[in-house]
Amino acid sequence: MGQSLAPSRPSPLEGVLFLALVLALAGLNPWGRGHEEVWNAPREWGMALFALGALVGILLRGQRRAFPLNRGVLWPLLASAGFILAGAAATFLSPQPIWSWTGYPSVGDGLRFWALGVAFSWAVFLALEAGVLSPQGIARALLLALGLHALAIFPQVWDWRLDYTATQGQTYVRCFDAAQTDCYENPDATASGVHRAQMPIGLTSHRGHAAGVLALLGLFAAGLYLQRPRGSLLLLFTLAALALWFTQTRGGWLALWGPLVALAFFLAWRRSPAFLPALGLLAVGGFTYGLYWGAGQVGLYETRRFPELGLSLSQTDAYSSGRLELWRTAVQALPVRPLLGWGFDGYARAYPYAVDWNGADHHRLPVALRPPVRVVLGEDRLIYLEDSQGQRLLAPSPFAKAHNLLLDLLLSVGLLGGVAYLFWLGLGLAASSWPKLPWALMLAGYLAYGLTWYDSVHVTPLALLALGALFTGEEVWLRGSPWLS
Repeated sequence: MGQSLAPSRPSPLEGVLFLALVLALAGLNPWGRGHEEVWNAPREWGMALFALGALVGILLRGQRRAFPLNRGVLWPLLASAGFILAGAAATFLSPQPIWSWTGYPSVGDGLRFWALGVAFSWAVFLALEAGVLSPQGIARALLLALGLHALAIFPQVWDWRLDYTATQGQTYVRCFDAAQTDCYENPDATASGVHRAQMPIGLTSHRGHAAGVLALLGLFAAGLYLQRPRGSLLLLFTLAALALWFTQTRGGWLALWGPLVALAFFLAWRRSPAFLPALGLLAVGGFTYGLYWGAGQVGLYETRRFPELGLSLSQTDAYSSGRLELWRTAVQALPVRPLLGWGFDGYARAYPYAVDWNGADHHRLPVALRPPVRVVLGEDRLIYLEDSQGQRLLAPSPFAKAHNLLLDLLLSVGLLGGVAYLFWLGLGLAASSWPKLPWALMLAGYLAYGLTWYDSVHVTPLALLALGALFTGEEVWLRGSPWLS
């Protein structure tokens, strides 16, 4: 590797793009009300600002060259467009199109988010190809976001009520009259609506989202470290790994350590000099887990225990924290609307149609209804259960997500949208190379995370960002930059 060139001074526009990226990945509005205003809106505004800034930068630079379809961008572009078109059709045909447009409040991944996310992904690609944003700039933004997310975890380990909102430290109170004389307090939830069991959330709205963000950004730092081992990167990775253990989320643990273990085996098989740095990253995993375990032993924190390990095979659903039952219901719902699904967050809408209310699942039937019952769509676009005497109750739908990326994808946008999205992801992985290792690791971590979790406004932008970066030419990462030097 040759000497790196002296880095040029960032332009004001690159500074705007840097801040937009940090906002898209780690922003929150402490004075907002509800999940949408506190956590979702800042991420969407960050993505929108980045896309707009990239477009302005390209226009100001007078980029007159044609869109580089000759580099294999045509198929990814068509795949992403096909996904959005299928999502739009699924939303239009959905029993609840408004919900499909906005997404579930605590997740925020409706059609609005996905349209913005696809634009954000291609804005990353264009900004890098046109030189509006440098590889150094994007790396600094991601590493800063990683540091912010990791540092945000530890105070919440000490006091779960610290959610970094204007009401932090306060518990949830709901009043049922205007005079606020008939009120109910939930001492196990924050005033912003985050339950104690969902903590620590870092800069997200749920510990599962925090774990996904830490895992993907941690993989990015790990990829940079494998390309050029530096103590500062290792220190940041160590901080992120320790914070990830404290989220107590197995899906996040799998997302970080699964790709790194697989990569270490591959590097050992290839006898690559990068194997030793990879081994060092795995050693960091053991060291930080020891710190996490030790904190529990001395009473500083209640580490997660797995009582399900002592269960019999007849209680296998407990091994997955109830996910096997969610997946079973999701599979039963797939044939009902196979091509275009139910709109985004489709599991919540598909659930009433997949449950056997009059048979094996009769125990889930509301006690006020007498079987047999049927599922009906009301004039108000809500889904009801109706018994033989015409009495109706809202159909129970306890979860908005199946907690599996593939199942949630198929239920939301059907086979047409699902195949297009998976094709887009596959093309991104196929474009991987050693100079793009950090991005490939992020995308692999996203897929591992999706085995037991789902898309959200917190985690998915990282995967979309990685896709945009993976489709850029290798010269972007090699030309006069310290990315690999």
